[in-house]
Amino acid sequence: MFLSKDNLKLAYGVDLEIGARFINRSIPEGNLYWDHRKIYIPESPGYYFMPIFSDILFRLGLNKEHLLSENTFDVAEAILHSAALLEYKKIGWQEHIQQLKEALYGRVLNDVLYKALLDYLDVPEKPSAYGIFGTKFPSLNRADSYLLLLACFPSDSFKLEASIKAWYALMTYFLILDDLVDIKDDLKNNEENAFIDAGFNESGIKTIASMISESHDILLQINPVLANRIDHKRKTMDLTELIRSILSE
Repeated sequence: MFLSKDNLKLAYGVDLEIGARFINRSIPEGNLYWDHRKIYIPESPGYYFMPIFSDILFRLGLNKEHLLSENTFDVAEAILHSAALLEYKKIGWQEHIQQLKEALYGRVLNDVLYKALLDYLDVPEKPSAYGIFGTKFPSLNRADSYLLLLACFPSDSFKLEASIKAWYALMTYFLILDDLVDIKDDLKNNEENAFIDAGFNESGIKTIASMISESHDILLQINPVLANRIDHKRKTMDLTELIRSILSE
């Protein structure tokens, strides 16, 4: 389904200029992340997280000149292409890390953050927590290479720690919803999944529900429109019943 800048504004609170820049961008040629896609931002969290996170960075101080530059898009697209190569098992983890280093060569403006992220990402079996990086479940850290984009911005141009915290709030919510849909396939293929990590029991469900609530509370301070959407979802979603239904299919 086609998203417009107005959809992004009304549904997720995304600034109209930021939304338009993403909506109107052409698909990067030869980029596996956009393989078989006809538009840059289809209605899938794996794509519209980009304008939403950009809007969060804008709300936390980063100016649009940095956010919407060609350099920023080039780096983001290179990270996602490499991530897709890894997902489709065309490359291994260490080659992924090397590609990330090549993508950011000559573009890093925050060396401290860049080195800290590489230390975190360079471990094949990523720890569940590493300083300000990571969550309690490795399955919810699988998109973290995108954080390298932040190293391409001046460190004093936005609220860095708040931005990283907001990243985990946003991606925890999106990845939990993604994992909910993929439970059966992930069990079968021994893939990472937050629900498998948490356990299919009352304690595990409470843990997942608590993480969604924490995402809501963090994002409420930054983007109330997005937070209200999460609030509506958590109030209408019966996780116990959904999991039971999925597993019984």
